[in-house]
Amino acid sequence: MQLNHKQKPDANGYIFKSLCMASPNLSFLAHLLQECIHSNSFQGAQALHTLILKSGLLLRTFLSNRLLQAYLKAGLPSFAQKLFDEMCTRDLFTWNIMITGAIKAGNTGLARKFFEDSPCKTDVSWNSIIKGYAQEGGGPESLRLYARMIQEGHRPTQFSISSALQVCARSSSLHNGKLLHCQMHRFGLQGDVFACTSLVDMYCRCQRLDYAGHVFYEMQDKNIVSWNVIMTGLSHNCLVEDCLIMFKELLGTEIEPDHITFAVVLSSIAALANLSCGMQVHGFVTKTLVVKNVFVGTALLDVYAKCGGMEDARRIFDAMEERNIVTWSSMIIGFAQNGYGREAISLFKEMTALGIHPDSFTFVGLLMACSHSGLVEHGRYYFDCMKIYGIMPDDTHYTLLVDLLGRAGCLQEAREIINSMQNPDAAVWGSLLGACRVHKNLVLGEIAAMKIFDIEPCNASAHVLLYHLYAECGEFEEAAKVRKKMKGIGVKKDPGYSWLEVDNVVHSFVADDNSHPRMNEIILVLEEMVRNIEKEGYVSDVLSFREDGRKSYHSEKLAVAFGLICASFEKPIRVMKNLRVCDDCHITMKFITRISGREIILRDVSRFHHFRNGECSCGDYW
Repeated sequence: MQLNHKQKPDANGYIFKSLCMASPNLSFLAHLLQECIHSNSFQGAQALHTLILKSGLLLRTFLSNRLLQAYLKAGLPSFAQKLFDEMCTRDLFTWNIMITGAIKAGNTGLARKFFEDSPCKTDVSWNSIIKGYAQEGGGPESLRLYARMIQEGHRPTQFSISSALQVCARSSSLHNGKLLHCQMHRFGLQGDVFACTSLVDMYCRCQRLDYAGHVFYEMQDKNIVSWNVIMTGLSHNCLVEDCLIMFKELLGTEIEPDHITFAVVLSSIAALANLSCGMQVHGFVTKTLVVKNVFVGTALLDVYAKCGGMEDARRIFDAMEERNIVTWSSMIIGFAQNGYGREAISLFKEMTALGIHPDSFTFVGLLMACSHSGLVEHGRYYFDCMKIYGIMPDDTHYTLLVDLLGRAGCLQEAREIINSMQNPDAAVWGSLLGACRVHKNLVLGEIAAMKIFDIEPCNASAHVLLYHLYAECGEFEEAAKVRKKMKGIGVKKDPGYSWLEVDNVVHSFVADDNSHPRMNEIILVLEEMVRNIEKEGYVSDVLSFREDGRKSYHSEKLAVAFGLICASFEKPIRVMKNLRVCDDCHITMKFITRISGREIILRDVSRFHHFRNGECSCGDYW
């Protein structure tokens, strides 16, 4: 018989030595059994089992109960079952041990049998079986058992109601969640921190942040789990700025943030691409005990990667004492988004050489890296490699492969890839449509657009892409029809806006928006810059004008002009945009960096562009 892999190496020695040194008595045997439970010692439990049998003490139910626990803790449910069947007398603890043991072994059916056969059901047995079904995905049955418990006259505890709330959270069942909220008041659990934290989590997952906030602020006793739950809820519901505000509130209390707190906060900062805020939290983290935590380290490198600071991200990665697959994948995706395709591939090879098995997320990063760097052969190879690692490509992987082939002009091959899919979604057809616009393939572009409209009739992005495809191919009447159709069905193009941070203040810009207090100065600087770059050969292909007669400028140009005025010369001008940067703005940025000597880092909806000395890291391939 093999020992359990978790068993302490010195546990058996201690137990056997103790058995040799003393005659067996009840308290001493109970002590040794407890040692077996703590150390997961199968051999020790078996030796004690034999001694108890020889001593005639197996009739002592509490000793048999501890033996059951020892076998179950050592991962040997069959031994526990055999002992259970042989027991002459069983008490409530016996049944509860078998119920919880079966649940921990993942056998909810067996746990249910023990539960139903139990002559008397206690809070522990109800809590265990309700939790078991909740954890194993049997949400409806968990709620039925919870209702049955109340019908049979048992009061819910904080544990049973928390399990029921967990089911509601996973299924986004707001109605049932509200009923449980009422029952918390009915049964006097509204002051329990465990139950209230589960309630906050349920409301967050049901996207009712107003209710979640109300419950959270009414809690008299909050712990770090409560704070983590509300911050996670805000972050996952795209209220990342509110998450950071909540973090500042936490720092004003006596509760110490833990590694989960920092991971959530850093994830929110990464979503905002707020480098200065990330650096502040990084400095805070270095003064705490969680500085070496793998989740915190991964979140930190993700912040720097999403702010375009790959040198800092790599420095954090190299300094980490522990890395998991998420760490490696995040670094690979960071390289991919910043246009360092070959570095991403090199890191993947380093990872697999260490025996680390890639997952689906890793291949998302690899395919993205190949797509953004035009590495077509590498992309085909790694797509096929997924099967070697037992990973079936999903819609995201297919979309990235189509994007890779489409960007490279392999439109027919991309079409064949889509045809091989069982149910291609709008995203994969959108990748093909975007490639058709780049390569001005009107016939295939129309097919892709029609496929998208069959799936999502009001897809704004597809309408805009088709409009531009017609216009750029000279089909102005068809372009006008698309514009008219968009107006008729109420589809509007997402307005482009850009933002950057200067001196801890975020400044946002929209084309033709005069709300910024320094807009006149910005326009003057931008007009002078355009005149200067025109002398270097720049020719604008944007001829639109504002109502006041001035030339219209896209939001990223306004943001860069403001950065030229206000941002420190020693630091890059970091601009974020919600849409894809256009050809004209991309060319403009290259000229600006050539004549100004400044570095511009522009993150659009799909990737980073690092402009230096008149060149872009994307190599004009985006």
